[in-house]
Amino acid sequence: MQYQIEDHRIVASDDHQPFVGEISFPAVDGYPDRVVVERVFVHPDYRGKEIAAVLVKRFIKYASDQGWTVKLMCPYATQQFKRHPEYQRLLLPEDRF
Repeated sequence: MQYQIEDHRIVASDDHQPFVGEISFPAVDGYPDRVVVERVFVHPDYRGKEIAAVLVKRFIKYASDQGWTVKLMCPYATQQFKRHPEYQRLLLPEDRF
C-alpha cells in the first residue's frame, strides 16, 4: 500500500487500484493552524484491512509535524480519537473526550 500526501488529504493506493481510500482535512477559514477531518473513506473492496486506521495514524503524524489543531467531523475519525487517547493532544481542550 502506498500513501501520498496531496492538497489537504492523504490518499492510499496500491499496484491494482490508484484510489483505495483517503482522509481529507481541509483548513479551517481564519485559522491557518487548524484543520477539520471531514472524512475517512476506503473503497468497498478494501474495507476490513485496517486501511482507514492507517490513514488516521498517518494523518496524526502529519498533523503533529505541521503543528495543527484538529476538529473532527468524520464519525470514523471521532471513533479512532476515542479509541486512542494519545491522538487527543491534537484537539482543542474543550473538544477532548
